[in-house]
Amino acid sequence: MPSDAATPLPRLRQNLRLLPASPDEEGEPRWQLFDALSNKFYFLSRTALYLFREWRHAEDQVALLGRVAERGLEVSQQELDYFIRFLQQNHLLEVSDCKSVAEFSAQQAQRKTHVLMWLLHNYLFIKIPLLRPDLVLTRLYQRCYKVLNFPMPWLAGGIGALGLVMVLRQWETFTHTLQNFFSLSAIVYYAAALVLVKTAHELGHALVAKRYGCRVSSMGVAFLLMTPILYTDTTDAWRLRSRYQRLDIVTAGVRVEIYIACFATFLWAIVPSGSLRDVMFFVATTSWISSLLINISPFMRFDGYYALSDFLGMENLQPRSFLVGKWFLREKLFGFGFAPPEPLNRKKCLLMVSYAWGTWVYRFFLFIGIAVLVYYFAFKLLGIVLFLVEILWFLVFPIIKEIGVWLTLRKFMTINKASIVTLSAVLLMFAALLVPWQNQISAPAVITFERHQTFYPSEPSRVVTWQVAVDKKVKQGELLMLLESAEVEQEIRLTQVKLEALQTQWQRASSGASSSSTKLTLQTQISREQSQLQSLLERRERLVFQAPFDGYIGETLSLKKDDYVNEKMPLATLYDVQSGIVKAYISGRSVSRLKIGSEARFIGNDGTKLDTKLVVNNVLPTAITHLNYPGLSSVYDGPIAAQKMQDQIIPDTSIYEVLLSFKDTSSISRQVYGRVDLSVEPTSFLVEGGRYLYGVFIRESGF
Repeated sequence: MPSDAATPLPRLRQNLRLLPASPDEEGEPRWQLFDALSNKFYFLSRTALYLFREWRHAEDQVALLGRVAERGLEVSQQELDYFIRFLQQNHLLEVSDCKSVAEFSAQQAQRKTHVLMWLLHNYLFIKIPLLRPDLVLTRLYQRCYKVLNFPMPWLAGGIGALGLVMVLRQWETFTHTLQNFFSLSAIVYYAAALVLVKTAHELGHALVAKRYGCRVSSMGVAFLLMTPILYTDTTDAWRLRSRYQRLDIVTAGVRVEIYIACFATFLWAIVPSGSLRDVMFFVATTSWISSLLINISPFMRFDGYYALSDFLGMENLQPRSFLVGKWFLREKLFGFGFAPPEPLNRKKCLLMVSYAWGTWVYRFFLFIGIAVLVYYFAFKLLGIVLFLVEILWFLVFPIIKEIGVWLTLRKFMTINKASIVTLSAVLLMFAALLVPWQNQISAPAVITFERHQTFYPSEPSRVVTWQVAVDKKVKQGELLMLLESAEVEQEIRLTQVKLEALQTQWQRASSGASSSSTKLTLQTQISREQSQLQSLLERRERLVFQAPFDGYIGETLSLKKDDYVNEKMPLATLYDVQSGIVKAYISGRSVSRLKIGSEARFIGNDGTKLDTKLVVNNVLPTAITHLNYPGLSSVYDGPIAAQKMQDQIIPDTSIYEVLLSFKDTSSISRQVYGRVDLSVEPTSFLVEGGRYLYGVFIRESGF
């Protein structure tokens, strides 16, 4: 309700300061109101300026409006009410009477929250001021102002370029230092270098602020996701009328880190190996790179955001862009026809909407990443709590809040082009989620043969006969390969010579007068050599490969006579095409939906379709413990996520084996990898998603 025009004016606080400010984006003059108690600046329009100046000279609202009108400015009662409300909400009025004190106390009590709720709201970013360094910084600036006015970019750039050339000449040594990062000494050096560089970063902000006569109210430590980082409060920079001076303060920290990195790169190239060189390496690489990745992002309220805001000359860029982005979204969805939150031209509207939506997308993935991070790095119970807080508080609740705003505006909704398009899109989305139209799944599969044999050499050998080729049809007992081992052949000849000599000695001993002990010794030696010869002949026989059954040659090496092979080389694989079978692999969520006895179609990795249909026979009742077909695993670029452990391929998730048979005779004569389309009971994306989330919950709920 509007205030009574004769209502006495409350008194303004005495410690408020009125300062000139830079013009706004449209070039209109502005002024600033500085509240030293809260260290905040408020921009005043021309109307607010006149109200503020004449406030102390008027007793009531009528007199104030009259004095402003005498200066040629007409101010409505509604505008005055808005200005008074602004002063009250930001505590810019004196609190003198009991009623005002009670209202202020109630507001302060309402702002107080339980320590757990405070942590819930602020655990991502907590600031703790440690120093009031303004006086010390003033003295420090007086001693080093010549350094700050030195053309450092040219000097640092030249030294950095020279250092980079020298590093490239020692590139292997440079990268070797990175490989030793995880040693204890390296971690200590990195921590020391990081503290040094971050301190220099914050001093860069502070000293450049002192260069322009700004006050540095505090310096301290902030916790970004429980990770300590330093910060400098340069709020006083808002008193500067030049946005380029503010931009100079904002970018000072990153520039200091780049300068340090340039000098560190050069020093790394010239100092001898040792601890100092390791420190120079960390200063020149990981410290400033991490700083750039964090600080230059315009989507979080770090240096990059304030630099972009000052560069564009748009104060409070993020909250203003969010308001414009929400307004634009509502207009595109429902066509309300509301005026924008602030005067906008086409270029400015596009800029602010793009920034707002880009920030939302960035934060969506950032908060999901943080949620996953805290879940896996905290202990189980705390990880679950923080994960839910992150997802609910920063993602779900803002969306619910915006939908709530839409519901409050439903009385303004009309049938128009935007609302029709939105309604159609919502209906299509619900149809896509709820209608059980998904009646088929595609699963990785392999055409294999229950009866097959892969031939390996028993020992290193040479090819004598090679009679195999891909897709060649062979008969049982047919010679496939004949190998020869030079070692075996030589031992056979030596053993045969020894055996002939021993047999000659035995014949002489039998016809002469040799003793029984001599005959027994010769007989033992002959038996031993005969056993040795038999063993060697068996080794030779194992190098002769014959087809154990009728079939087709599948995979084979391209070998020819006199090529050499070893015992680890698979020479060829023989398949019995009468034992062909297809094995597919599905997730546990699809097992209950699979239609046993239904037809399926196989498509190879090369896109070739199988010439016959398949029939689903059954599903193994338990998940497989290891995968017998390497070509299906991600270890060998296959579709099934798996890891190789102790010469076995272990799937990352539970998968079940589906057995399929050929409906008709197939011409397949070798193992083929591909996919098979399986018929399943129809289900919707919503039900499938619910099953997936339930499975994740069951899997992760064990402590």
